[in-house]
Amino acid sequence: MIEFLLSIFYFIIFCLLIGKMSFFKDNQIPRHWFMVIFGIKVIVSIFLTLIYTNYYTNRDTADIFKYFDDSMIMFDAIKSNPMDYFKMLLGIDYNYAYFTTNYYQFMNHWTRPYSIDLISDSHIIIRFNAFVRLFSFGHFQVHNVFINFISLVGLTALFKAFKPFLLTKEKALFYVIFLVPSILFWGSGLLKESIIFLGLGLLVYNLFKITTQFKITPILLMSLGVLLIMYTKFYILIALSVPILGYLINHFFKTKRPLYGYVISIGVFLVAISIAPLINERLDFVAQIVNKQASFSRFVLEVPTNSSLLIPALSDGMSLIINIPNALLNTLIRPYLWECNSLFVWLSAIENIVIIIITIIVTALRKKTSAQQKNILFFNALFVFSLFSLIGLTTPVFGAIIRYKIPGLILLLISLLLLVDLEKIKAKHPLLKKIL
Repeated sequence: MIEFLLSIFYFIIFCLLIGKMSFFKDNQIPRHWFMVIFGIKVIVSIFLTLIYTNYYTNRDTADIFKYFDDSMIMFDAIKSNPMDYFKMLLGIDYNYAYFTTNYYQFMNHWTRPYSIDLISDSHIIIRFNAFVRLFSFGHFQVHNVFINFISLVGLTALFKAFKPFLLTKEKALFYVIFLVPSILFWGSGLLKESIIFLGLGLLVYNLFKITTQFKITPILLMSLGVLLIMYTKFYILIALSVPILGYLINHFFKTKRPLYGYVISIGVFLVAISIAPLINERLDFVAQIVNKQASFSRFVLEVPTNSSLLIPALSDGMSLIINIPNALLNTLIRPYLWECNSLFVWLSAIENIVIIIITIIVTALRKKTSAQQKNILFFNALFVFSLFSLIGLTTPVFGAIIRYKIPGLILLLISLLLLVDLEKIKAKHPLLKKIL
């Protein structure tokens, strides 16, 4: 009962914020739409919690529970040594041996035996849960309410970022960002995806903003987005680095064709990853991908899953290049229907088929795009290509692929929306005018 009342209380508080904050004001989308989406996301989070509770009964391996449980160890420090709590929360735990002895060794997921990442992606979600415990008193559903507001802010920032390039398509953009099933489902639970949405939204929205009006606030918010992504999924930042550089080159050097800036940025990236290992061997990009794949494969052997797939083993840069087409195929269109063996995988396969059909329709009904829109299309395409390649090269589990590709899926669908002639579709189907 207390959990229910607290959840309702914080839900109302966040709804009041949505009603008051200028951030959620839009000339095409009513404020109450954002409130409704927030409510839908909270309901979906309850559904997701019930699924994990009933079908993934081992809390130590269930993503929505394991970091929540670990956060209790960090939070409990506030009772005996509040300074320790705040040092861990803010990441200023410089005496690492002390904090490991007293706290981290008792967490199951602060350090992971198979992880070879430069930056651990479990710390930020544990810290988030430890912070929310100040308000939740340990009630799980309250954390769902908080994480969904964070997810809403990030997705709204993405909506505001791409809206100027999709005038007259605002409602369709809203549906794409907020209501696509996999984005809604995985972006509504107590998972890292919501923090990724916040980081991606802050980064992209403020990147586009500083190229129209150079101010310090967007730069600070963009930097916050970079930090959030870096400490959540570092490979997403790698995938973003090339399109961001290309976008900035096109803007500041006023290139005649948008493609030029992205070609230059790819060249700069290739030079950078060639030089980086000479500075520090841990910055060997190819070795990191090879090791990432090997560690994920070892994990699958140790912890068998029902949705694993065979991917070619990587050994060097040439094997990486050769296997990129297969990696893209795995991420874009798999699982195939005959590979499905769980509800989540079935839903993903069906969604993939729908997206393929939509892509065919868009190809048939595409419209001419402006230079500005082409710039955005190249930005999105390069990010999707980079992210999907990295995922397909390193991830031998369909369940993980489905979740990991969501940030790229958002930009892929936005690109399709940029290309489609929506007016032609509405002319053929007048009933769509009411909802689009």
